[in-house]
Amino acid sequence: MSRGEKAAELLRVLWRNGPLPRRSLENLLHISRPTLDKLIKELSLYDLLIPSGKTKERGGRPATLFRLNPRARLALGVDLELPGLYLVIADLLGEILHEREIRLTGSLASPHETLRRISGLLLEWLKELGVPREKTVGVGVGMPAFFEGDTVTVKGENLPTWIRVPAKEILSRELGIPVKIGHDVHLMALAESKRAGLDDKVMLYLAFRSGVRGDVRMGACLLVRGEIYHGAHGNGGTLHGAFVAPAEIQEKDLGEAAKTIVERLSPHILQAIALLDPEVVVINAEELGELSVPVIQLTQEAISTVLQEEPIGPVEVRRAQVVEAPGALGAAMAVIQELFAHPESLIGEVRAGESRAFG
Repeated sequence: MSRGEKAAELLRVLWRNGPLPRRSLENLLHISRPTLDKLIKELSLYDLLIPSGKTKERGGRPATLFRLNPRARLALGVDLELPGLYLVIADLLGEILHEREIRLTGSLASPHETLRRISGLLLEWLKELGVPREKTVGVGVGMPAFFEGDTVTVKGENLPTWIRVPAKEILSRELGIPVKIGHDVHLMALAESKRAGLDDKVMLYLAFRSGVRGDVRMGACLLVRGEIYHGAHGNGGTLHGAFVAPAEIQEKDLGEAAKTIVERLSPHILQAIALLDPEVVVINAEELGELSVPVIQLTQEAISTVLQEEPIGPVEVRRAQVVEAPGALGAAMAVIQELFAHPESLIGEVRAGESRAFG
Protein backbone atom coordinates (compact mmCIF):
# COMPACT_ATOMS: atom_id res chain seq x y z
CA MET A 1 0.00 0.00 0.00
CA SER A 2 1.46 3.37 -1.04
CA ARG A 3 1.70 6.35 1.31
CA GLY A 4 -1.16 8.00 -0.52
CA GLU A 5 -3.35 4.92 -0.06
CA LYS A 6 -2.46 4.77 3.64
CA ALA A 7 -3.33 8.44 4.04
CA ALA A 8 -6.66 7.89 2.30
CA GLU A 9 -7.42 4.92 4.55
CA LEU A 10 -6.54 7.00 7.62
CA LEU A 11 -9.11 9.61 6.60
CA ARG A 12 -11.72 6.90 5.97
CA VAL A 13 -11.09 5.32 9.41
CA LEU A 14 -11.50 8.66 11.18
CA TRP A 15 -14.66 9.45 9.20
CA ARG A 16 -16.20 6.15 10.22
CA ASN A 17 -15.00 5.95 13.82
CA GLY A 18 -14.55 9.49 15.06
CA PRO A 19 -11.59 10.71 17.16
CA LEU A 20 -8.96 8.02 17.83
CA PRO A 21 -5.52 7.91 19.53
CA ARG A 22 -2.35 6.86 17.74
CA ARG A 23 -2.40 3.35 19.20
CA SER A 24 -5.87 2.62 17.76
CA LEU A 25 -4.88 4.08 14.39
CA GLU A 26 -1.75 1.91 14.28
CA ASN A 27 -3.82 -1.21 14.93
CA LEU A 28 -6.58 -0.37 12.47
CA LEU A 29 -4.22 0.64 9.67
CA HIS A 30 -1.52 -1.98 10.41
CA ILE A 31 1.26 0.58 10.16
CA SER A 32 4.22 1.57 12.31
CA ARG A 33 4.30 4.58 14.63
CA PRO A 34 6.88 6.48 12.50
CA THR A 35 4.74 5.99 9.35
CA LEU A 36 1.62 7.09 11.21
CA ASP A 37 3.34 10.19 12.59
CA LYS A 38 4.39 11.21 9.08
CA LEU A 39 0.84 10.78 7.78
CA ILE A 40 -0.59 12.78 10.68
CA LYS A 41 1.90 15.59 10.09
CA GLU A 42 1.21 15.73 6.37
CA LEU A 43 -2.59 15.57 6.67
CA SER A 44 -2.53 18.19 9.44
CA LEU A 45 -0.49 20.46 7.20
CA TYR A 46 -3.33 20.43 4.68
CA ASP A 47 -6.00 20.91 7.37
CA LEU A 48 -7.59 17.49 6.72
CA LEU A 49 -6.82 16.17 10.20
CA ILE A 50 -6.83 17.97 13.56
CA PRO A 51 -6.14 17.07 17.22
CA SER A 52 -9.25 16.56 19.33
CA GLY A 53 -8.43 16.51 23.00
CA LYS A 54 -6.91 13.76 25.11
CA THR A 55 -7.87 10.30 26.26
CA LYS A 56 -6.54 8.27 29.19
CA GLU A 57 -4.82 5.13 27.98
CA ARG A 58 -4.37 2.20 30.36
CA GLY A 59 -1.15 2.45 32.33
CA GLY A 60 0.16 5.50 30.52
CA ARG A 61 -0.05 9.23 29.99
CA PRO A 62 -3.07 10.84 28.35
CA ALA A 63 -2.93 10.29 24.59
CA THR A 64 -3.85 12.83 21.94
CA LEU A 65 -6.97 12.07 19.92
CA PHE A 66 -7.05 12.87 16.21
CA ARG A 67 -10.10 13.43 14.07
CA LEU A 68 -11.05 14.35 10.56
CA ASN A 69 -11.47 18.10 10.16
CA PRO A 70 -15.15 18.26 9.15
CA ARG A 71 -14.83 21.80 7.76
CA ALA A 72 -11.88 20.95 5.50
CA ARG A 73 -14.28 20.41 2.61
CA LEU A 74 -18.02 20.95 2.15
CA ALA A 75 -20.83 19.19 0.30
CA LEU A 76 -23.84 20.87 -1.28
CA GLY A 77 -27.23 19.15 -1.23
CA VAL A 78 -30.22 20.06 -3.41
CA ASP A 79 -33.80 18.77 -3.26
CA LEU A 80 -35.33 19.67 -6.61
CA GLU A 81 -39.00 19.47 -5.68
CA LEU A 82 -40.12 21.70 -8.53
CA PRO A 83 -41.01 24.51 -8.24
CA GLY A 84 -39.50 24.25 -4.75
CA LEU A 85 -35.73 24.24 -4.39
CA TYR A 86 -34.22 23.26 -1.04
CA LEU A 87 -30.49 23.79 -0.52
CA VAL A 88 -28.04 22.85 2.23
CA ILE A 89 -24.30 23.08 2.70
CA ALA A 90 -22.96 20.37 5.01
CA ASP A 91 -19.56 19.57 6.44
CA LEU A 92 -17.85 16.19 6.01
CA LEU A 93 -19.78 14.75 8.97
CA GLY A 94 -23.12 15.73 7.47
CA GLU A 95 -23.81 18.67 9.80
CA ILE A 96 -25.79 21.42 8.10
CA LEU A 97 -23.92 24.73 8.09
CA HIS A 98 -26.24 26.71 5.82
CA GLU A 99 -29.67 26.10 4.34
CA ARG A 100 -31.99 27.93 2.01
CA GLU A 101 -35.40 27.51 0.39
CA ILE A 102 -36.20 29.06 -2.99
CA ARG A 103 -39.43 29.07 -5.00
CA LEU A 104 -38.75 29.07 -8.70
CA THR A 105 -41.03 31.32 -10.75
CA GLY A 106 -41.78 31.41 -14.44
CA SER A 107 -41.88 28.53 -16.86
CA LEU A 108 -40.12 25.27 -15.98
CA ALA A 109 -40.94 23.63 -19.31
CA SER A 110 -37.37 23.75 -20.64
CA PRO A 111 -35.16 21.42 -18.57
CA HIS A 112 -31.94 22.90 -19.95
CA GLU A 113 -32.96 26.45 -19.11
CA THR A 114 -34.31 25.48 -15.68
CA LEU A 115 -31.14 23.59 -14.75
CA ARG A 116 -29.01 26.51 -15.91
CA ARG A 117 -31.10 28.84 -13.72
CA ILE A 118 -30.66 26.52 -10.75
CA SER A 119 -26.90 26.35 -11.34
CA GLY A 120 -26.73 30.15 -11.36
CA LEU A 121 -28.65 30.33 -8.08
CA LEU A 122 -26.31 27.79 -6.45
CA LEU A 123 -23.18 29.63 -7.54
CA GLU A 124 -24.61 32.97 -6.39
CA TRP A 125 -25.39 31.43 -2.99
CA LEU A 126 -21.86 30.03 -2.61
CA LYS A 127 -20.42 33.42 -3.53
CA GLU A 128 -22.74 35.18 -1.08
CA LEU A 129 -21.59 32.84 1.71
CA GLY A 130 -17.94 33.18 0.78
CA VAL A 131 -17.54 29.45 0.06
CA PRO A 132 -14.86 28.84 -2.61
CA ARG A 133 -16.04 26.52 -5.34
CA GLU A 134 -12.86 24.43 -4.96
CA LYS A 135 -13.71 23.72 -1.32
CA THR A 136 -16.94 22.00 -2.39
CA VAL A 137 -16.32 18.29 -2.98
CA GLY A 138 -19.58 17.77 -4.82
CA VAL A 139 -23.23 18.59 -5.31
CA GLY A 140 -25.91 16.00 -4.57
CA VAL A 141 -29.24 16.53 -6.30
CA GLY A 142 -32.45 14.74 -5.39
CA MET A 143 -35.11 14.65 -8.11
CA PRO A 144 -38.62 13.18 -8.38
CA ALA A 145 -37.50 11.36 -11.49
CA PHE A 146 -37.21 8.07 -13.35
CA PHE A 147 -33.68 7.11 -14.32
CA GLU A 148 -32.59 5.69 -17.66
CA GLY A 149 -28.83 5.40 -17.77
CA ASP A 150 -27.42 8.91 -17.37
CA THR A 151 -30.73 10.62 -18.16
CA VAL A 152 -33.76 11.51 -16.05
CA THR A 153 -37.43 11.71 -16.87
CA VAL A 154 -39.68 13.94 -14.77
CA LYS A 155 -43.44 13.85 -15.16
CA GLY A 156 -46.48 14.13 -12.95
CA GLU A 157 -49.61 16.08 -12.16
CA ASN A 158 -47.70 18.83 -10.35
CA LEU A 159 -44.42 18.65 -12.27
CA PRO A 160 -43.08 19.80 -15.63
CA THR A 161 -42.55 17.07 -18.22
CA TRP A 162 -38.86 16.42 -18.90
CA ILE A 163 -38.04 13.39 -21.05
CA ARG A 164 -34.58 11.76 -20.93
CA VAL A 165 -32.73 14.86 -19.82
CA PRO A 166 -28.93 14.60 -19.23
CA ALA A 167 -29.32 16.51 -15.94
CA LYS A 168 -25.99 15.44 -14.44
CA GLU A 169 -24.09 16.51 -17.55
CA ILE A 170 -25.84 19.89 -17.67
CA LEU A 171 -25.33 20.67 -13.98
CA SER A 172 -21.71 19.49 -13.96
CA ARG A 173 -20.90 21.71 -16.92
CA GLU A 174 -22.65 24.77 -15.48
CA LEU A 175 -21.36 24.39 -11.92
CA GLY A 176 -17.83 23.16 -12.51
CA ILE A 177 -18.32 20.88 -9.49
CA PRO A 178 -18.83 17.08 -9.46
CA VAL A 179 -22.55 16.23 -9.43
CA LYS A 180 -24.35 13.17 -8.08
CA ILE A 181 -28.05 12.74 -8.90
CA GLY A 182 -30.44 10.44 -7.07
CA HIS A 183 -34.12 9.79 -6.42
CA ASP A 184 -35.46 12.34 -3.94
CA VAL A 185 -37.08 9.81 -1.57
CA HIS A 186 -33.94 7.63 -1.58
CA LEU A 187 -31.96 10.61 -0.35
CA MET A 188 -34.57 11.52 2.29
CA ALA A 189 -34.30 7.93 3.56
CA LEU A 190 -30.51 8.10 3.68
CA ALA A 191 -30.64 11.21 5.89
CA GLU A 192 -33.10 9.48 8.23
CA SER A 193 -30.99 6.33 8.47
CA LYS A 194 -27.84 8.28 9.35
CA ARG A 195 -29.42 10.76 11.75
CA ALA A 196 -31.77 8.34 13.53
CA GLY A 197 -29.12 5.64 14.02
CA LEU A 198 -30.82 3.05 11.82
CA ASP A 199 -27.80 1.94 9.80
CA ASP A 200 -27.94 -1.52 11.37
CA LYS A 201 -31.57 -2.07 10.35
CA VAL A 202 -33.62 -3.04 7.31
CA MET A 203 -35.72 0.10 6.95
CA LEU A 204 -38.68 0.94 4.74
CA TYR A 205 -39.04 4.69 4.38
CA LEU A 206 -42.34 6.23 3.26
CA ALA A 207 -42.62 9.87 2.22
CA PHE A 208 -45.95 11.64 1.71
CA ARG A 209 -45.24 14.70 -0.44
CA SER A 210 -47.62 17.55 -1.25
CA GLY A 211 -47.94 19.05 -4.71
CA VAL A 212 -48.46 22.68 -5.65
CA ARG A 213 -52.06 21.99 -6.67
CA GLY A 214 -53.08 20.34 -3.41
CA ASP A 215 -52.39 16.77 -4.51
CA VAL A 216 -50.61 14.15 -2.39
CA ARG A 217 -48.17 11.56 -3.70
CA MET A 218 -46.10 8.96 -1.94
CA GLY A 219 -42.67 7.48 -2.55
CA ALA A 220 -40.72 4.76 -0.78
CA CYS A 221 -37.19 3.54 -0.27
CA LEU A 222 -35.66 0.39 1.18
CA LEU A 223 -32.39 0.70 3.06
CA VAL A 224 -30.48 -2.43 4.01
CA ARG A 225 -28.00 -1.80 6.82
CA GLY A 226 -27.59 1.83 5.82
CA GLU A 227 -27.29 1.18 2.08
CA ILE A 228 -29.95 2.39 -0.35
CA TYR A 229 -31.55 -0.28 -2.50
CA HIS A 230 -31.49 1.56 -5.82
CA GLY A 231 -32.83 -1.23 -7.99
CA ALA A 232 -31.29 -2.24 -11.31
CA HIS A 233 -31.84 1.20 -12.89
CA GLY A 234 -32.06 3.55 -9.90
CA ASN A 235 -35.87 3.41 -9.63
CA GLY A 236 -36.26 1.04 -6.68
CA GLY A 237 -39.14 2.10 -4.42
CA THR A 238 -41.18 3.83 -7.11
CA LEU A 239 -44.86 3.36 -6.23
CA HIS A 240 -46.93 3.62 -9.40
CA GLY A 241 -50.36 5.10 -8.81
CA ALA A 242 -49.59 6.22 -5.23
CA PHE A 243 -51.31 9.53 -5.83
CA VAL A 244 -54.36 11.38 -4.47
CA ALA A 245 -55.85 14.09 -6.70
CA PRO A 246 -56.76 17.49 -5.20
CA ALA A 247 -60.47 17.07 -5.99
CA GLU A 248 -60.61 13.97 -3.76
CA ILE A 249 -59.67 15.85 -0.57
CA GLN A 250 -60.24 19.60 -1.07
CA GLU A 251 -63.83 19.78 0.12
CA LYS A 252 -63.38 17.43 3.09
CA ASP A 253 -62.60 18.20 6.71
CA LEU A 254 -59.25 17.22 8.18
CA GLY A 255 -60.27 13.78 9.41
CA GLU A 256 -62.04 12.77 6.21
CA ALA A 257 -59.23 14.05 4.02
CA ALA A 258 -56.67 12.06 6.03
CA LYS A 259 -58.86 8.96 5.81
CA THR A 260 -59.14 9.32 2.02
CA ILE A 261 -55.36 9.65 1.67
CA VAL A 262 -54.60 6.61 3.81
CA GLU A 263 -57.32 4.45 2.19
CA ARG A 264 -55.88 5.24 -1.23
CA LEU A 265 -52.23 4.76 -0.32
CA SER A 266 -52.23 2.07 2.38
CA PRO A 267 -52.52 -0.86 -0.10
CA HIS A 268 -49.16 0.23 -1.57
CA ILE A 269 -47.66 0.39 1.91
CA LEU A 270 -49.01 -2.96 3.07
CA GLN A 271 -47.84 -4.76 -0.06
CA ALA A 272 -44.38 -3.24 0.36
CA ILE A 273 -44.16 -4.41 3.98
CA ALA A 274 -45.20 -7.96 3.09
CA LEU A 275 -42.78 -8.05 0.16
CA LEU A 276 -39.75 -6.41 1.75
CA ASP A 277 -40.06 -7.65 5.38
CA PRO A 278 -38.48 -4.58 7.07
CA GLU A 279 -37.55 -4.24 10.73
CA VAL A 280 -38.50 -0.56 10.83
CA VAL A 281 -41.04 1.48 8.87
CA VAL A 282 -40.45 5.25 8.98
CA ILE A 283 -43.22 7.63 7.90
CA ASN A 284 -42.52 11.22 6.85
CA ALA A 285 -45.66 13.24 6.22
CA GLU A 286 -44.43 16.64 7.42
CA GLU A 287 -45.08 18.28 4.05
CA LEU A 288 -48.81 17.69 4.54
CA GLY A 289 -48.97 20.29 7.30
CA GLU A 290 -51.97 19.85 9.58
CA LEU A 291 -52.81 16.61 7.77
CA SER A 292 -49.52 15.03 8.85
CA VAL A 293 -50.59 13.87 12.32
CA PRO A 294 -53.88 12.17 11.34
CA VAL A 295 -52.27 10.64 8.22
CA ILE A 296 -49.45 9.13 10.29
CA GLN A 297 -51.84 7.85 12.95
CA LEU A 298 -54.17 6.22 10.43
CA THR A 299 -51.22 4.72 8.54
CA GLN A 300 -49.83 3.24 11.75
CA GLU A 301 -53.24 1.75 12.56
CA ALA A 302 -53.53 0.22 9.09
CA ILE A 303 -50.07 -1.34 9.37
CA SER A 304 -50.77 -2.68 12.88
CA THR A 305 -53.98 -4.33 11.68
CA VAL A 306 -52.20 -6.13 8.87
CA LEU A 307 -49.30 -7.22 11.09
CA GLN A 308 -51.79 -8.90 13.44
CA GLU A 309 -53.37 -10.82 10.60
CA GLU A 310 -50.26 -11.85 8.66
CA PRO A 311 -47.31 -14.05 9.70
CA ILE A 312 -44.85 -11.15 9.47
CA GLY A 313 -42.06 -10.64 12.00
CA PRO A 314 -42.03 -7.69 14.45
CA VAL A 315 -42.00 -4.33 12.69
CA GLU A 316 -41.43 -1.03 14.44
CA VAL A 317 -43.42 1.83 12.92
CA ARG A 318 -42.16 5.31 13.73
CA ARG A 319 -42.42 8.93 12.67
CA ALA A 320 -39.46 10.45 10.81
CA GLN A 321 -36.97 12.34 12.93
CA VAL A 322 -35.36 14.29 10.07
CA VAL A 323 -38.03 16.68 8.83
CA GLU A 324 -36.04 19.81 7.93
CA ALA A 325 -34.93 19.56 4.28
CA PRO A 326 -34.33 15.79 4.48
CA GLY A 327 -33.93 15.42 0.71
CA ALA A 328 -31.25 18.11 0.48
CA LEU A 329 -29.44 16.79 3.55
CA GLY A 330 -29.53 13.26 2.16
CA ALA A 331 -28.17 14.53 -1.16
CA ALA A 332 -25.19 16.10 0.62
CA MET A 333 -24.68 12.91 2.64
CA ALA A 334 -24.66 10.84 -0.55
CA VAL A 335 -21.82 12.99 -1.88
CA ILE A 336 -19.88 12.55 1.37
CA GLN A 337 -20.54 8.80 1.42
CA GLU A 338 -19.18 8.47 -2.11
CA LEU A 339 -16.18 10.65 -1.26
CA PHE A 340 -15.14 8.39 1.61
CA ALA A 341 -15.68 5.27 -0.45
CA HIS A 342 -12.78 6.70 -2.50
CA PRO A 343 -11.00 9.28 -0.28
CA GLU A 344 -8.02 9.15 -2.63
CA SER A 345 -9.53 12.21 -4.32
CA LEU A 346 -8.79 14.26 -1.19
CA ILE A 347 -5.21 13.04 -1.25
CA GLY A 348 -5.09 13.82 -4.96
CA GLU A 349 -5.89 17.44 -4.17
CA VAL A 350 -3.00 17.51 -1.71
CA ARG A 351 -0.65 15.95 -4.24
CA ALA A 352 -1.60 18.65 -6.72
CA GLY A 353 -0.58 21.34 -4.21
CA GLU A 354 2.81 22.59 -3.12
CA SER A 355 4.02 19.29 -1.68
CA ARG A 356 4.46 15.87 -3.30
CA ALA A 357 4.45 14.34 0.18
CA PHE A 358 2.26 11.38 -0.78
CA GLY A 359 4.16 10.39 -3.89
